[in-house]
Amino acid sequence: MKLERFKEKNNKKRFIVTFTVCCILLLAGVLLYNSFAVFTEEKEFNVINGRYQDPGDIYFAYYVDGVITRDLPKQNTGYIFDEEQSNCTNGVVPTFDNSSWTFEANYSNYNATDYTRTKCNLYFKTGTKTVSTALGDLEVYTYIPDFTKSACDDEACESHEKGIFETTDDDGVSYYYRGSVENNYVSFAGYYWRIIRINGNGSIRMIYDGTSLHENGEKSTNRYIGTGAFNAEHTDSMYAGYMYTSGDAHGTANSSAIKTTVDNFYKDHLQNYTDYFADAGFCGDRNSVGNAGGRGTYITYYETYTRTLMSNPSLLCANENDLYTTSSSSFGNRALIYPVGLMSIDEAMLAGHAGGYFNGAPSRPVQTSNFSNYLYGGYCFYTISPSGYYKPIGLALEAAYALYINENGQIDDPLVSTDSYYIKPVINIRSDVTITGDGTMSNPYQIS
Repeated sequence: MKLERFKEKNNKKRFIVTFTVCCILLLAGVLLYNSFAVFTEEKEFNVINGRYQDPGDIYFAYYVDGVITRDLPKQNTGYIFDEEQSNCTNGVVPTFDNSSWTFEANYSNYNATDYTRTKCNLYFKTGTKTVSTALGDLEVYTYIPDFTKSACDDEACESHEKGIFETTDDDGVSYYYRGSVENNYVSFAGYYWRIIRINGNGSIRMIYDGTSLHENGEKSTNRYIGTGAFNAEHTDSMYAGYMYTSGDAHGTANSSAIKTTVDNFYKDHLQNYTDYFADAGFCGDRNSVGNAGGRGTYITYYETYTRTLMSNPSLLCANENDLYTTSSSSFGNRALIYPVGLMSIDEAMLAGHAGGYFNGAPSRPVQTSNFSNYLYGGYCFYTISPSGYYKPIGLALEAAYALYINENGQIDDPLVSTDSYYIKPVINIRSDVTITGDGTMSNPYQIS
Protein backbone atom coordinates (compact mmCIF):
# COMPACT_ATOMS: atom_id res chain seq x y z
CA MET A 1 0.00 0.00 0.00
CA LYS A 2 2.80 2.38 0.76
CA LEU A 3 4.34 1.71 -2.61
CA GLU A 4 0.99 2.33 -4.36
CA ARG A 5 0.53 5.62 -2.56
CA PHE A 6 4.03 6.66 -3.65
CA LYS A 7 3.26 5.81 -7.28
CA GLU A 8 -0.02 7.74 -7.10
CA LYS A 9 1.72 10.85 -5.78
CA ASN A 10 4.48 10.53 -8.39
CA ASN A 11 1.93 10.32 -11.23
CA LYS A 12 0.20 13.47 -9.98
CA LYS A 13 3.52 15.26 -9.83
CA ARG A 14 4.34 14.22 -13.40
CA PHE A 15 0.96 15.45 -14.56
CA ILE A 16 1.44 18.79 -12.85
CA VAL A 17 4.95 19.18 -14.30
CA THR A 18 3.79 18.18 -17.76
CA PHE A 19 0.79 20.49 -17.61
CA THR A 20 2.97 23.37 -16.40
CA VAL A 21 5.50 22.84 -19.20
CA CYS A 22 2.72 22.71 -21.81
CA CYS A 23 1.24 25.93 -20.45
CA ILE A 24 4.62 27.61 -20.59
CA LEU A 25 5.18 26.44 -24.17
CA LEU A 26 1.68 27.51 -25.16
CA LEU A 27 2.15 30.90 -23.54
CA ALA A 28 5.52 31.30 -25.23
CA GLY A 29 3.92 30.39 -28.55
CA VAL A 30 1.14 32.90 -28.02
CA LEU A 31 3.62 35.60 -27.08
CA LEU A 32 5.79 34.78 -30.08
CA TYR A 33 2.77 34.77 -32.38
CA ASN A 34 1.55 38.08 -30.98
CA SER A 35 5.03 39.45 -31.31
CA PHE A 36 4.79 39.01 -35.09
CA ALA A 37 1.02 39.08 -35.58
CA VAL A 38 0.97 42.66 -36.86
CA PHE A 39 4.21 42.29 -38.77
CA THR A 40 4.47 41.46 -42.45
CA GLU A 41 7.45 39.64 -43.91
CA GLU A 42 9.39 41.44 -46.61
CA LYS A 43 12.17 40.04 -48.77
CA GLU A 44 12.57 42.84 -51.30
CA PHE A 45 14.29 45.94 -49.94
CA ASN A 46 17.45 47.97 -50.42
CA VAL A 47 20.52 47.20 -48.33
CA ILE A 48 23.03 49.97 -47.71
CA ASN A 49 26.38 50.22 -45.95
CA GLY A 50 26.87 46.55 -45.35
CA ARG A 51 27.25 43.08 -46.79
CA TYR A 52 23.95 41.24 -46.79
CA GLN A 53 24.05 37.45 -47.04
CA ASP A 54 20.44 36.67 -46.05
CA PRO A 55 21.05 36.85 -42.28
CA GLY A 56 17.42 36.03 -41.63
CA ASP A 57 13.83 37.05 -42.20
CA ILE A 58 12.88 40.67 -41.75
CA TYR A 59 9.41 41.72 -40.62
CA PHE A 60 7.78 45.12 -40.70
CA ALA A 61 5.07 46.79 -38.70
CA TYR A 62 3.97 50.27 -39.70
CA TYR A 63 2.77 53.00 -37.37
CA VAL A 64 0.66 55.64 -39.10
CA ASP A 65 -0.13 58.57 -36.82
CA GLY A 66 0.74 56.28 -33.90
CA VAL A 67 -1.62 53.43 -34.91
CA ILE A 68 0.00 50.09 -35.77
CA THR A 69 -0.85 48.43 -39.08
CA ARG A 70 0.51 45.82 -41.49
CA ASP A 71 0.06 48.17 -44.47
CA LEU A 72 2.59 50.71 -45.67
CA PRO A 73 0.87 54.09 -46.26
CA LYS A 74 0.69 55.09 -49.92
CA GLN A 75 3.05 57.68 -51.34
CA ASN A 76 1.80 61.25 -51.78
CA THR A 77 -0.92 60.85 -49.16
CA GLY A 78 0.59 63.39 -46.78
CA TYR A 79 2.93 61.11 -44.80
CA ILE A 80 6.70 61.05 -44.39
CA PHE A 81 9.01 58.62 -42.64
CA ASP A 82 9.76 59.40 -38.98
CA GLU A 83 13.43 58.50 -38.70
CA GLU A 84 13.69 59.34 -34.99
CA GLN A 85 11.00 56.89 -33.84
CA SER A 86 11.60 54.08 -36.32
CA ASN A 87 13.73 51.16 -35.16
CA CYS A 88 14.82 47.59 -35.95
CA THR A 89 16.22 44.75 -33.86
CA ASN A 90 19.60 43.04 -34.34
CA GLY A 91 21.46 46.32 -34.93
CA VAL A 92 19.75 47.02 -38.24
CA VAL A 93 19.24 50.75 -38.84
CA PRO A 94 16.12 51.70 -40.84
CA THR A 95 16.10 54.52 -43.37
CA PHE A 96 13.58 55.47 -46.03
CA ASP A 97 13.68 57.08 -49.47
CA ASN A 98 10.67 59.39 -49.64
CA SER A 99 11.11 59.95 -53.39
CA SER A 100 10.92 56.29 -54.43
CA TRP A 101 8.91 55.34 -51.30
CA THR A 102 11.18 52.41 -50.46
CA PHE A 103 12.68 51.08 -47.24
CA GLU A 104 16.46 50.81 -46.96
CA ALA A 105 18.16 48.61 -44.35
CA ASN A 106 21.60 49.52 -43.05
CA TYR A 107 23.23 46.20 -42.07
CA SER A 108 26.63 47.64 -41.07
CA ASN A 109 26.08 46.70 -37.43
CA TYR A 110 23.94 43.59 -37.93
CA ASN A 111 24.28 41.22 -35.00
CA ALA A 112 21.69 38.49 -34.45
CA THR A 113 21.17 37.96 -30.73
CA ASP A 114 18.39 35.66 -29.61
CA TYR A 115 17.19 34.80 -33.12
CA THR A 116 17.96 35.87 -36.65
CA ARG A 117 14.54 37.33 -37.33
CA THR A 118 14.72 41.11 -37.56
CA LYS A 119 11.70 43.19 -36.59
CA CYS A 120 11.36 46.76 -37.83
CA ASN A 121 8.87 49.28 -36.50
CA LEU A 122 8.50 51.98 -39.14
CA TYR A 123 6.75 55.15 -38.06
CA PHE A 124 5.07 57.57 -40.45
CA LYS A 125 3.78 60.99 -39.55
CA THR A 126 1.93 63.72 -41.36
CA GLY A 127 4.50 65.31 -43.68
CA THR A 128 2.53 68.37 -44.65
CA LYS A 129 1.60 71.65 -43.14
CA THR A 130 -0.98 74.23 -44.08
CA VAL A 131 0.26 77.63 -45.21
CA SER A 132 -1.75 80.74 -46.00
CA THR A 133 -1.01 82.25 -49.44
CA ALA A 134 -2.57 84.51 -52.04
CA LEU A 135 -4.12 81.32 -53.45
CA GLY A 136 -5.70 80.49 -50.09
CA ASP A 137 -4.61 77.76 -47.68
CA LEU A 138 -2.26 75.24 -49.32
CA GLU A 139 -0.99 71.87 -48.10
CA VAL A 140 2.81 71.87 -48.33
CA TYR A 141 5.20 68.90 -48.02
CA THR A 142 7.97 69.61 -45.53
CA TYR A 143 10.65 67.10 -46.61
CA ILE A 144 13.37 67.77 -49.22
CA PRO A 145 12.96 65.73 -52.42
CA ASP A 146 15.77 63.83 -54.12
CA PHE A 147 16.59 66.05 -57.10
CA THR A 148 18.61 63.33 -58.82
CA LYS A 149 15.23 61.75 -59.64
CA SER A 150 12.70 63.09 -62.11
CA ALA A 151 9.22 63.61 -60.67
CA CYS A 152 6.14 62.87 -62.75
CA ASP A 153 3.32 60.36 -63.23
CA ASP A 154 5.02 58.67 -66.18
CA GLU A 155 6.53 55.21 -65.64
CA ALA A 156 9.91 56.52 -66.82
CA CYS A 157 10.16 58.81 -63.80
CA GLU A 158 12.02 57.56 -60.73
CA SER A 159 9.83 59.57 -58.38
CA HIS A 160 6.08 60.11 -58.48
CA GLU A 161 6.02 63.06 -56.13
CA LYS A 162 3.16 65.41 -56.82
CA GLY A 163 2.41 68.47 -54.77
CA ILE A 164 3.75 71.65 -53.24
CA PHE A 165 7.10 71.74 -51.43
CA GLU A 166 9.04 74.46 -49.66
CA THR A 167 12.50 75.99 -49.91
CA THR A 168 14.17 79.35 -49.36
CA ASP A 169 14.63 82.21 -51.81
CA ASP A 170 16.06 85.70 -51.37
CA ASP A 171 12.81 86.99 -49.85
CA GLY A 172 11.98 84.17 -47.46
CA VAL A 173 10.18 80.83 -47.77
CA SER A 174 9.01 79.87 -51.26
CA TYR A 175 6.44 77.16 -52.03
CA TYR A 176 7.03 75.40 -55.35
CA TYR A 177 4.95 72.99 -57.42
CA ARG A 178 6.58 69.66 -58.24
CA GLY A 179 5.67 66.73 -60.48
CA SER A 180 2.51 66.17 -62.49
CA VAL A 181 0.44 68.58 -60.42
CA GLU A 182 -3.06 69.34 -61.64
CA ASN A 183 -3.95 72.33 -59.46
CA ASN A 184 -1.70 75.10 -60.79
CA TYR A 185 -3.66 76.27 -63.86
CA VAL A 186 -4.23 80.02 -64.20
CA SER A 187 -6.26 82.04 -66.68
CA PHE A 188 -4.87 85.56 -67.03
CA ALA A 189 -4.72 88.25 -69.73
CA GLY A 190 -6.26 85.98 -72.35
CA TYR A 191 -3.70 83.20 -71.86
CA TYR A 192 -3.23 80.13 -69.70
CA TRP A 193 -0.32 79.79 -67.31
CA ARG A 194 1.04 77.24 -64.84
CA ILE A 195 2.18 78.34 -61.40
CA ILE A 196 5.86 77.61 -60.73
CA ARG A 197 5.90 78.78 -57.13
CA ILE A 198 4.75 81.24 -54.50
CA ASN A 199 7.73 83.58 -54.07
CA GLY A 200 9.18 84.45 -50.68
CA ASN A 201 7.49 87.85 -50.85
CA GLY A 202 4.08 86.24 -51.41
CA SER A 203 3.78 86.98 -55.13
CA ILE A 204 2.86 84.25 -57.62
CA ARG A 205 5.38 83.16 -60.26
CA MET A 206 3.89 81.49 -63.32
CA ILE A 207 4.98 80.32 -66.75
CA TYR A 208 3.22 80.68 -70.10
CA ASP A 209 1.22 77.63 -71.25
CA GLY A 210 -0.74 78.68 -74.30
CA THR A 211 -4.00 80.13 -75.56
CA SER A 212 -5.88 76.95 -74.57
CA LEU A 213 -5.73 74.49 -71.69
CA HIS A 214 -3.25 71.61 -71.94
CA GLU A 215 -3.00 68.43 -69.91
CA ASN A 216 0.28 67.42 -68.29
CA GLY A 217 2.58 65.84 -70.87
CA GLU A 218 0.59 67.11 -73.84
CA LYS A 219 2.85 67.83 -76.81
CA SER A 220 1.84 71.14 -78.40
CA THR A 221 3.59 74.16 -79.91
CA ASN A 222 0.70 76.20 -78.52
CA ARG A 223 2.38 75.96 -75.13
CA TYR A 224 5.15 78.34 -76.29
CA ILE A 225 5.19 81.86 -77.73
CA GLY A 226 7.54 80.88 -80.56
CA THR A 227 11.15 79.90 -81.22
CA GLY A 228 14.50 81.65 -81.43
CA ALA A 229 18.16 81.49 -80.51
CA PHE A 230 19.26 82.47 -77.03
CA ASN A 231 21.63 85.03 -78.51
CA ALA A 232 23.03 86.18 -81.84
CA GLU A 233 26.68 85.29 -81.08
CA HIS A 234 28.54 82.56 -79.21
CA THR A 235 32.18 83.69 -79.40
CA ASP A 236 32.36 85.20 -75.90
CA SER A 237 31.14 84.02 -72.51
CA MET A 238 29.07 87.20 -72.18
CA TYR A 239 26.63 85.88 -74.79
CA ALA A 240 25.42 83.24 -72.33
CA GLY A 241 23.91 86.02 -70.25
CA TYR A 242 20.28 87.16 -70.43
CA MET A 243 21.87 90.62 -70.64
CA TYR A 244 25.55 91.30 -71.21
CA THR A 245 28.40 93.81 -71.45
CA SER A 246 31.74 93.26 -73.15
CA GLY A 247 34.47 92.68 -70.57
CA ASP A 248 32.02 92.57 -67.65
CA ALA A 249 31.13 89.15 -66.25
CA HIS A 250 27.85 90.49 -64.82
CA GLY A 251 27.08 93.30 -67.26
CA THR A 252 23.63 94.46 -68.36
CA ALA A 253 24.29 96.94 -71.19
CA ASN A 254 22.77 94.79 -73.95
CA SER A 255 19.75 92.52 -74.25
CA SER A 256 20.13 88.95 -75.47
CA ALA A 257 18.08 87.84 -78.46
CA ILE A 258 15.76 85.81 -76.24
CA LYS A 259 15.19 88.75 -73.88
CA THR A 260 14.14 90.88 -76.86
CA THR A 261 11.60 88.20 -77.87
CA VAL A 262 10.21 87.99 -74.33
CA ASP A 263 10.04 91.79 -74.00
CA ASN A 264 8.16 92.07 -77.30
CA PHE A 265 5.62 89.53 -76.11
CA TYR A 266 5.00 91.57 -72.97
CA LYS A 267 4.80 94.83 -74.89
CA ASP A 268 2.32 93.40 -77.41
CA HIS A 269 0.11 91.34 -75.08
CA LEU A 270 0.57 92.16 -71.39
CA GLN A 271 1.27 95.87 -71.13
CA ASN A 272 -2.34 96.69 -70.26
CA TYR A 273 -2.04 94.53 -67.12
CA THR A 274 0.91 96.36 -65.53
CA ASP A 275 -0.91 96.93 -62.24
CA TYR A 276 -1.13 93.16 -61.66
CA PHE A 277 2.61 92.51 -61.77
CA ALA A 278 5.01 92.14 -58.86
CA ASP A 279 8.73 92.80 -59.20
CA ALA A 280 10.09 89.55 -57.78
CA GLY A 281 13.12 89.31 -60.10
CA PHE A 282 14.59 86.62 -62.35
CA CYS A 283 17.96 85.10 -61.43
CA GLY A 284 20.30 84.50 -64.37
CA ASP A 285 23.20 83.41 -62.17
CA ARG A 286 26.58 84.14 -63.80
CA ASN A 287 28.83 83.36 -60.87
CA SER A 288 31.64 81.27 -62.30
CA VAL A 289 33.05 78.22 -60.54
CA GLY A 290 36.05 79.26 -58.46
CA ASN A 291 35.74 82.80 -59.86
CA ALA A 292 37.89 81.72 -62.80
CA GLY A 293 37.10 83.32 -66.15
CA GLY A 294 33.57 84.60 -66.49
CA ARG A 295 34.32 86.93 -69.38
CA GLY A 296 35.88 86.89 -72.80
CA THR A 297 37.09 83.53 -74.08
CA TYR A 298 38.35 82.16 -70.77
CA ILE A 299 37.11 78.65 -70.06
CA THR A 300 34.18 79.25 -67.74
CA TYR A 301 31.68 77.03 -65.98
CA TYR A 302 28.91 78.87 -64.20
CA GLU A 303 27.56 77.66 -60.88
CA THR A 304 24.28 76.83 -62.62
CA TYR A 305 26.26 74.17 -64.51
CA THR A 306 27.66 72.61 -61.33
CA ARG A 307 24.37 72.83 -59.43
CA THR A 308 22.79 70.85 -62.26
CA LEU A 309 25.55 68.23 -62.19
CA MET A 310 25.20 67.93 -58.42
CA SER A 311 21.37 68.00 -58.51
CA ASN A 312 21.48 70.82 -55.99
CA PRO A 313 19.00 73.56 -56.99
CA SER A 314 18.94 76.88 -55.19
CA LEU A 315 16.63 79.89 -55.39
CA LEU A 316 19.20 82.18 -53.81
CA CYS A 317 20.73 84.63 -56.29
CA ALA A 318 24.39 85.06 -55.32
CA ASN A 319 25.09 88.27 -57.26
CA GLU A 320 22.68 91.21 -57.25
CA ASN A 321 23.74 92.12 -60.80
CA ASP A 322 22.35 88.77 -61.97
CA LEU A 323 18.92 89.32 -60.38
CA TYR A 324 16.97 90.96 -63.18
CA THR A 325 14.47 93.52 -61.87
CA THR A 326 12.81 96.64 -63.27
CA SER A 327 14.13 100.17 -62.86
CA SER A 328 11.52 100.91 -60.17
CA SER A 329 12.67 98.05 -57.97
CA SER A 330 14.44 98.51 -54.64
CA PHE A 331 16.69 95.46 -55.24
CA GLY A 332 18.45 93.56 -57.99
CA ASN A 333 20.14 95.05 -61.07
CA ARG A 334 17.14 97.26 -62.08
CA ALA A 335 17.99 96.57 -65.75
CA LEU A 336 14.59 95.41 -67.06
CA ILE A 337 12.10 97.60 -68.87
CA TYR A 338 9.28 95.08 -68.43
CA PRO A 339 8.58 92.73 -65.48
CA VAL A 340 8.92 89.54 -67.50
CA GLY A 341 11.67 86.92 -67.86
CA LEU A 342 12.33 83.18 -68.02
CA MET A 343 12.43 80.39 -65.44
CA SER A 344 15.80 79.31 -64.06
CA ILE A 345 17.29 75.83 -64.36
CA ASP A 346 17.03 75.62 -60.56
CA GLU A 347 13.27 76.10 -60.79
CA ALA A 348 13.12 73.38 -63.45
CA MET A 349 14.89 70.94 -61.10
CA LEU A 350 12.52 71.87 -58.28
CA ALA A 351 9.59 71.27 -60.64
CA GLY A 352 10.76 67.70 -61.22
CA HIS A 353 13.32 67.67 -64.03
CA ALA A 354 16.23 65.67 -62.62
CA GLY A 355 19.69 67.10 -62.32
CA GLY A 356 22.77 65.08 -63.11
CA TYR A 357 25.52 64.69 -65.67
CA PHE A 358 25.21 66.04 -69.20
CA ASN A 359 28.01 66.22 -71.74
CA GLY A 360 27.03 68.94 -74.16
CA ALA A 361 25.73 66.68 -76.91
CA PRO A 362 21.91 67.05 -77.03
CA SER A 363 21.55 63.44 -78.18
CA ARG A 364 23.42 62.05 -75.19
CA PRO A 365 22.16 63.51 -71.90
CA VAL A 366 21.96 61.01 -69.06
CA GLN A 367 19.31 62.45 -66.74
CA THR A 368 16.06 60.55 -66.44
CA SER A 369 13.39 61.47 -68.98
CA ASN A 370 10.25 63.26 -67.87
CA PHE A 371 7.23 63.11 -70.17
CA SER A 372 4.35 64.09 -67.90
CA ASN A 373 5.59 66.84 -65.62
CA TYR A 374 3.48 70.02 -65.75
CA LEU A 375 6.28 71.86 -67.60
CA TYR A 376 6.73 69.26 -70.32
CA GLY A 377 5.28 70.29 -73.68
CA GLY A 378 7.13 68.01 -76.07
CA TYR A 379 9.68 70.53 -77.34
CA CYS A 380 12.99 72.02 -76.20
CA PHE A 381 12.73 75.33 -74.37
CA TYR A 382 15.29 77.69 -72.90
CA THR A 383 15.78 78.74 -69.30
CA ILE A 384 17.40 81.99 -68.20
CA SER A 385 20.42 80.13 -66.82
CA PRO A 386 23.82 80.26 -68.54
CA SER A 387 26.01 77.17 -68.61
CA GLY A 388 29.45 78.57 -69.48
CA TYR A 389 32.10 79.02 -72.13
CA TYR A 390 33.86 75.73 -72.93
CA LYS A 391 34.18 72.84 -75.36
CA PRO A 392 31.69 70.10 -74.46
CA ILE A 393 32.69 66.45 -74.63
CA GLY A 394 32.15 65.13 -78.12
CA LEU A 395 31.94 68.57 -79.73
CA ALA A 396 34.69 70.57 -81.38
CA LEU A 397 33.41 74.10 -80.77
CA GLU A 398 34.61 76.13 -77.81
CA ALA A 399 31.79 78.60 -77.29
CA ALA A 400 29.05 80.01 -75.04
CA TYR A 401 26.34 77.59 -73.89
CA ALA A 402 23.04 78.04 -72.04
CA LEU A 403 20.77 75.54 -70.25
CA TYR A 404 17.44 74.23 -71.49
CA ILE A 405 14.88 71.43 -71.12
CA ASN A 406 14.99 69.15 -74.15
CA GLU A 407 12.24 67.23 -75.92
CA ASN A 408 12.64 64.32 -73.47
CA GLY A 409 12.29 66.50 -70.40
CA GLN A 410 16.04 66.36 -69.69
CA ILE A 411 18.47 69.19 -68.92
CA ASP A 412 21.18 69.94 -71.45
CA ASP A 413 23.39 72.78 -72.71
CA PRO A 414 22.77 73.97 -76.28
CA LEU A 415 24.96 76.44 -78.14
CA VAL A 416 23.44 79.89 -77.58
CA SER A 417 23.50 81.11 -81.19
CA THR A 418 22.88 78.29 -83.64
CA ASP A 419 20.21 76.35 -81.77
CA SER A 420 16.69 77.73 -82.18
CA TYR A 421 14.38 76.48 -79.45
CA TYR A 422 11.03 77.33 -77.92
CA ILE A 423 10.36 80.13 -75.45
CA LYS A 424 8.08 80.26 -72.38
CA PRO A 425 7.87 83.67 -70.64
CA VAL A 426 7.53 83.92 -66.87
CA ILE A 427 5.72 86.62 -64.90
CA ASN A 428 5.05 87.42 -61.23
CA ILE A 429 1.58 88.41 -60.00
CA ARG A 430 1.02 90.54 -56.92
CA SER A 431 -0.13 88.87 -53.73
CA ASP A 432 -3.01 91.29 -53.16
CA VAL A 433 -4.96 90.55 -56.35
CA THR A 434 -8.39 88.91 -56.27
CA ILE A 435 -8.21 85.23 -57.17
CA THR A 436 -11.07 82.81 -57.78
CA GLY A 437 -11.13 79.15 -58.88
CA ASP A 438 -9.27 76.15 -57.53
CA GLY A 439 -6.41 75.80 -60.07
CA THR A 440 -7.74 72.74 -61.89
CA MET A 441 -8.32 72.46 -65.63
CA SER A 442 -12.08 72.58 -65.08
CA ASN A 443 -11.84 75.59 -62.76
CA PRO A 444 -8.50 77.40 -63.24
CA TYR A 445 -7.50 80.30 -61.04
CA GLN A 446 -8.86 83.58 -62.38
CA ILE A 447 -6.99 86.77 -61.56
CA SER A 448 -8.98 90.00 -61.40
